[in-house]
Amino acid sequence: MNDSYRWAHAVETAHTWGQLGAVLGGPFGGPASMGMGLLGLIYGRITADAKIAEEETRVQTQVQKEVTKDQQLEAAIEKELERQRAFETQVAGATETAGKNRPVTELSQLPASVSPPAANSGGIAIASVAKPAQPQPPPAPFKNVEVKDLNNDGIADLWIYYNPQKPGEILRQEESSRGNSSVDTWSYFKDGKLVRRDVDSKGFGRPDTIFYYDDQKIVREERDENGQGRMTYRADYQDGRLAKVERDSLGSGRPDSWIVYDTSKDGEVVLKEERDLDGDGLPDTWSYYEQGRLVRRDVSRVGREILSKQEGLPLSSGAIRQPSLPGS
Repeated sequence: MNDSYRWAHAVETAHTWGQLGAVLGGPFGGPASMGMGLLGLIYGRITADAKIAEEETRVQTQVQKEVTKDQQLEAAIEKELERQRAFETQVAGATETAGKNRPVTELSQLPASVSPPAANSGGIAIASVAKPAQPQPPPAPFKNVEVKDLNNDGIADLWIYYNPQKPGEILRQEESSRGNSSVDTWSYFKDGKLVRRDVDSKGFGRPDTIFYYDDQKIVREERDENGQGRMTYRADYQDGRLAKVERDSLGSGRPDSWIVYDTSKDGEVVLKEERDLDGDGLPDTWSYYEQGRLVRRDVSRVGREILSKQEGLPLSSGAIRQPSLPGS
């Protein structure tokens, strides 16, 4: 995908410089615009790698922060679990010791008129002779992990992990939808709100679909449609509505089709569709829609040649024209 970003940056720089040349060129605005546009294309191509590197560094830094935060939370959960296990071991040991040191003669076996010696010494209250006091178990410590069996088949299918610092706040949730106790859905929360959900829909043991959320609304979806371990589909959402889809249908590692949707209407209404026909990461056809119907299609020179060979382009149609874009 970096090649397409490089060209996009270069074309944008060329366009900006071309406009500047048209303004500064005065009566020679046309040649000046072309010259400045060419220089802008070269400069944009040269500086694209630095811009991409800067963006990748920013993204990697953010990812590393999130990974570090997750590791810290996992460590806190593990520490809390160790504390709970130590506490339970201590309680069990104390109960066993008390049982061994209990006198052979129980209080209930003494005559009713006989009082135990030093019954009130040390401030210890003793119940009636006939019914000795029963030790009360300590309150259960807070649990960080809650396990549930939603369909009551005797097999756990939901695991909820809570923040040890904030009881009741969910950090992560794991689900098994196939009834075999194998986790296939991982949900992650921040401040109690869902931010990401990973789904293993094919049973490969790894997520093949990832949903991202902001303020409980979906903002992005990524899919591994070929099962090769990399995402070949990406959808962006606005206010919960589908806005744009990029797809790598050839498995080349970069998108070859782009579809833009009208977010002002209900349903998935296409506004624009672009396709890369020769696999260079750049669009070769641009299709425009109104009310879901194709009204115009622009084709590059390369795209025209490819479609002509495939007999997929009506050469005499007035609805299809060759654009006059730089590099087309």
